[in-house]
Amino acid sequence: MMAKKTVYSRALLLFAALFCGLGVCARDRGLISPDLVFIEKGTKSAGLTFGFDSWEASGDNGFGLLGIINGLDGYVRNTDVAVQGAFFVKDNLSVGLRVGYADTRFSIDSTSLSTLVFADRHVTRQSFDCALTGRVYLPMFDGKVIAMFCEGRVSGSVGYYKSYKLTDNGKEGDLNDIWSASVGLYPGISVFATHNISFEMLLPFFETGVRWQRQTGTDSDGTLSRTFFKFKPNLVGLRMGVIYHF
Repeated sequence: MMAKKTVYSRALLLFAALFCGLGVCARDRGLISPDLVFIEKGTKSAGLTFGFDSWEASGDNGFGLLGIINGLDGYVRNTDVAVQGAFFVKDNLSVGLRVGYADTRFSIDSTSLSTLVFADRHVTRQSFDCALTGRVYLPMFDGKVIAMFCEGRVSGSVGYYKSYKLTDNGKEGDLNDIWSASVGLYPGISVFATHNISFEMLLPFFETGVRWQRQTGTDSDGTLSRTFFKFKPNLVGLRMGVIYHF
């Protein structure tokens, strides 16, 4: 346990040193202008962040990949959307609330992995999350058009995960109820298109938390807990959004 704490402490110190070093270098070279007011105190904002990803494989003999996966016939679809609101308590500093919904659907009619054969596998996962947010903006190029930002979140979520087969009796499989709590850092960039409307991109950079899972089903009945610490950019989690300021 002590070794793990030491590793985590070193990782956090490294991140802090890197962030401070990049900030000082960017300021010295005129890339960022932290003293410039990008968004004024008292401003309110409301926005929408969204993401969608879809994979589908089909064909007479299915789809093959690297000679390992053969005869793949199925699809994966991920959709997530979040609404958020914020109030600027200081120039370039906001606090707010974010509410999100995520839906994942995974279906394999048939495929083979090496000598293993899978067929009729279906997964549905849905979750709702809520987060308190705090965000700091760093204006760039001595202007009020583009800014980097870093958003901190304290989040909680609830959802379910269902894995099943289609039989003569309907859907048969396992149901998992899921709860989680986490904190994280999400850096990004904001670009104003008009006086009141901006577009942004952000991605997970650091996340840590706990996750609990309760499973009930045809052949199972148990619980699973997980503690996670992720200290790396997650490009799969890249999201775009549109924000209205008033």
